[in-house]
Amino acid sequence: MKILHSSDLHLNSKYPERFEALEKIILAAEKENVDLVLIAGDFFDSSREANKLRPALRDKLSSLPFKILVIPGNHDYSVYTSDLNFGNDIKILQKKPYEIVELEDLKVVAVPYANQDFSELVFDLKNEIDSGKVNVLLIHCSLDVPFLSESGFGDEKRQLYLPVNSKVLAEIGFDYVLAGHFHSQYAESIISDKTVFIYSGSPVSITRKETGKRRACIIDTSLKGRERAYSIPLDTFYFDEIRLILKSGKELETLNELEQELETYNMRNVNLTVNLEGFISTSEKEINEKIRKIIGKYKEYKDSIRLVENYRDVRDVLNDPLYAMFKSKLDSQGFSQEFKDKINEVVTFQFSQSKFFKK
Repeated sequence: MKILHSSDLHLNSKYPERFEALEKIILAAEKENVDLVLIAGDFFDSSREANKLRPALRDKLSSLPFKILVIPGNHDYSVYTSDLNFGNDIKILQKKPYEIVELEDLKVVAVPYANQDFSELVFDLKNEIDSGKVNVLLIHCSLDVPFLSESGFGDEKRQLYLPVNSKVLAEIGFDYVLAGHFHSQYAESIISDKTVFIYSGSPVSITRKETGKRRACIIDTSLKGRERAYSIPLDTFYFDEIRLILKSGKELETLNELEQELETYNMRNVNLTVNLEGFISTSEKEINEKIRKIIGKYKEYKDSIRLVENYRDVRDVLNDPLYAMFKSKLDSQGFSQEFKDKINEVVTFQFSQSKFFKK
């Protein structure tokens, strides 16, 4: 079987790009010829938004060439009742403490939102492992791995919702733990020789913390080993940032780099922050005019480009007594001029970030 895993759409009538992201997920699933789509929680932003959007979803989530399985997350756990129709091809897995779906060579164990301690489920979950199938745990949770920052878990603090221990998960023995609740990026962690933990990340940027092109997870059970799971890009809305450092005497090089980076974006789908830092020897007015000319090429998307100008006149450094002491000491050293120039460049930039200079 072939699966597409996503999570944290947070469908909301005020943000049409999120509904468009659902359409793009459906298109991606059709293109990949998947049999099943798994949504690991927070399909809706709230119960109120679910009620608004449900009629529009019925047609969208019917007559599909695959089935969609959804677990409730902490935002939409009160949305789903047995008398509601979200579409013929979507099923909400909300039986507690967990629900099982078996399809061909796949076994999905789904843990819906609940105010519970995950450790209480460990024994029962371990008994659900079927050695003859690919075993998947679908869950909305916070994983205890250091590379996942607090800011990546949406607007909630990560410790507030179902913390799970990677060592405990590894001992249970699922082949894949497909999770939701972590928004900022696609993240994969190999937590044992057998178990791979995957956060798909939100398929559309919900806040500016979620930067970069969005992705979804594909699992193809016909493949073997690490090739079985991989990610695909989604053509959905996202936030991103271009951060460049202007250097005295090399301003045009940096502006050329800015121009080239802008050309790599499909402006229709991105809300971009252009952050320019460093020091310049050219006049600030002249630099600003050049920047505006470059960005002006995208006037159709002017509301999608946010310019942050944090660069300063290099004289702010040259006239500083602390810098003068450093420069005198550097000049007295027996280094090559090229090496001195590199050191000076680094120190000059550090002054631009220093508390001694107000931005």
